[in-house]
Amino acid sequence: MALERKRSTRRSGSRYAGKKRRPVNKCKTCCRKFTAFMFSHVGLCGLVVGYSIMGAFAFRALEAPYEEVKAGEVTDMRQKTVRRLWDITYDLNVLYKDNWTRLVAAEIKRFQSDLIAAVKDGYDGKELGAVQQWSFSGAFLYSLTVITTIGYGNIAPRTNWGKLVTIVYAIVGIPLMLLYLTNIGDILAKSFRYVYGRMCTCKPSDHYKRGRNNENYRVQHVVAHNSPTRQNALDPGVQDKVHVNPEDEVRIEAIPNELPEDLDYQKPRVSVPITLCLVIMVSYISGGAVIFSLWEGWDFLDGSYFCFVTLSTIGFGDLVPGDSVVSDRGSQEKLVICSLYLLIGMALIAMCFNLMQEEVIHKVRNCGRRVGIIKDTDDEDDIA
Repeated sequence: MALERKRSTRRSGSRYAGKKRRPVNKCKTCCRKFTAFMFSHVGLCGLVVGYSIMGAFAFRALEAPYEEVKAGEVTDMRQKTVRRLWDITYDLNVLYKDNWTRLVAAEIKRFQSDLIAAVKDGYDGKELGAVQQWSFSGAFLYSLTVITTIGYGNIAPRTNWGKLVTIVYAIVGIPLMLLYLTNIGDILAKSFRYVYGRMCTCKPSDHYKRGRNNENYRVQHVVAHNSPTRQNALDPGVQDKVHVNPEDEVRIEAIPNELPEDLDYQKPRVSVPITLCLVIMVSYISGGAVIFSLWEGWDFLDGSYFCFVTLSTIGFGDLVPGDSVVSDRGSQEKLVICSLYLLIGMALIAMCFNLMQEEVIHKVRNCGRRVGIIKDTDDEDDIA
């Protein structure tokens, strides 16, 4: 019998040894890790920047040739107008003021109408061969204004392919930008709250937490003695929570002045003042106002107005970064600073709004608790 068992063990071992583990699909593992990295905080930042660069190359390839063509057409139109004016002057031989004025005014009106039509088609007043509006700098800034929903309106696609690509680009880019703002704003809010809590001595501001923990301490230290003589020794409020048998005797320990550390005491809530969030936003907008005022020649009020309208994604378009940022040669450093200011500023505004929203909700709950609209059990259900 012993030998038979030994043989059966070997057979079973050989049976399981013959089975091989399924090979791990390395491609799926790599794709899973790559996807997790791309949707992390660092990956989202790189994804937004890379998507904007890709859009800049695409829009520049689609719109720059058309812009050059329109600039060449306007140049030819102006030269033809000048030649016609000369022909009018030469054909009259003897200049009569009324005839010359009538013919020249008709030519000027024709040139004016053609120029307005060219401007509507995308002509921006720059000569052929100069740095155009759809340079890489301008296209990159345009791609950022699309996915951030700012939309200044000073630069827009004129070709059919450019309009179609803008639609597809915005459909993908706007949710990506919202995801970036949500995640980055949340991590910045948590980091700022942690730093603020470390720098400031934050004590629990809710007195009801102390009372609730005291009550929990009483409930946890109820002792039953199985004696029918002392039935009413338990506080009615605690008796409802403990569900004590009426035949049992209960005894409540006195509440010490300092509760033990192992009582699962709630951590104090770090409260960031709304005024501090407003100071951060005002400081960031003021810093941008100084920079753009120096670059564009605006005053401080116009620079502050432009920064606020931009960071709030209102984007009226009455004030936009001009030639010094978009079209000037050698302005790549300014472009990088302008783009970083836009991306970091929107994340910072999202962080401040997140902190202000939490603080407003907390104050409203405290007000409702004092009035009696909200109970402590409601907060516990929300936390759970």
